[in-house]
Amino acid sequence: MASSADPWMREYNEASKLADDITCIILERSSFGAGSEAQRHSSAIRRKITMLGSRLDSFQSLLKKLPAKQPLTEKEMNKRRDMLANLRTKVTQMASALNMSSFRNRDRLLGPGTKLADDMALISGLVADDGR
Repeated sequence: MASSADPWMREYNEASKLADDITCIILERSSFGAGSEAQRHSSAIRRKITMLGSRLDSFQSLLKKLPAKQPLTEKEMNKRRDMLANLRTKVTQMASALNMSSFRNRDRLLGPGTKLADDMALISGLVADDGR
């Protein structure tokens, strides 16, 4: 088992806490509904998800270099790969949840029956009416 002084595990735990913080912010944001406060929370969530994604990319490269710096058993390497994959899946799910809420906001603005093709036709009609 990895020691608590293991830098990779320490960094992983911090990233995991960041993922938990993002989840809490997503839950808080849903209580705001639509408006500027919800948009502010969405921006904060996107920033944190991006930061966490970058951090996971660096963990991936660090994990590849780890056996040379710190001998680990194959079982421990597989465990860390799984931990990293699970955290990456969680980040992807959070990003999807955020995008889905954006689609809900779009439905509130444009109506639930509109589709992207309908929107594009409407926009092209506006451009055509503008004389261009």
